[in-house]
Amino acid sequence: MVLALALLLANHAYITTPSMYPTIQPGSMVLIQPERSYHVGEVIEFRANGLEWIHRLVGIRPNGSLITKGDNKQSTPDVFVPETRRGDVVGRVSATIPFLGFPELFAHHPQYALSWLRAELSLARRLELMGIACAVGVLILLSGRNQLQPTEEGSTAGLPGRSDDPSVGVERPVPVRRRRNRD
Repeated sequence: MVLALALLLANHAYITTPSMYPTIQPGSMVLIQPERSYHVGEVIEFRANGLEWIHRLVGIRPNGSLITKGDNKQSTPDVFVPETRRGDVVGRVSATIPFLGFPELFAHHPQYALSWLRAELSLARRLELMGIACAVGVLILLSGRNQLQPTEEGSTAGLPGRSDDPSVGVERPVPVRRRRNRD
């Protein structure tokens, strides 16, 4: 719980495109660390053309503008107008956590997120992820059942779906038909 809270409070972003693939996969969460200076070769987050980008710093021009490029082999150096400057840099990517950004990616781009999950996860990983999701769902349902607190009089009246009738909600055994061997 503490780790989840720390991640949410940290300066972070999630990757939505394959521009940094295979270094950083879409659906990954990245933690951003502001620095005093940035060096060629570092992956940085910066603002350009009204968006925030996460690309590698591949060069610095004599006029101080930055040359950035995604790691995807099909990527070419970025061209922004106006050129990217040091003041546009948010920070350096200090950590990458695969798949942790998928909840945000699903919230904003569900079809795209599903296509990447299908492409990137093996059958075993998909089953593992579904198992984790089911386990979390069951835990949430079970914890919700334990949240029912009786009123001062011991009554549950007034709570949604509850009554004072003691037989309401009581589980009764269900008869089971058994097959008999006829030898």
